Amino acid sequence: MRLLSCFFCRWFNFEKLVETFVANNVYFMDVEQLQTVVKMANIIEGDEHFKTMLNFYHDLGMIVKHRNTVILKAQWLIDLFRKLITIPPFDKMV
Repeated sequence: MRLLSCFFCRWFNFEKLVETFVANNVYFMDVEQLQTVVKMANIIEGDEHFKTMLNFYHDLGMIVKHRNTVILKAQWLIDLFRKLITIPPFDKMV
């Protein structure tokens, strides 16, 4: 994966990183794990920058941040909840 080096492109690189994880079927991560990977990719400069970036992408709906977990593919979480709350038809329950 080629990362862009300009300051304004760093958050775009985060999007590319998330897309790479999702392409490899990684749909959620611990916040600390993600922060380590993002720091190794030289995308962020500090903890406050990382928190701001996570909040921004959470507000956009690209990721879902809840406590110490970051959902990298929101549709995966929606599908999971749908499976939990959907009642199968009676003839398929047996």
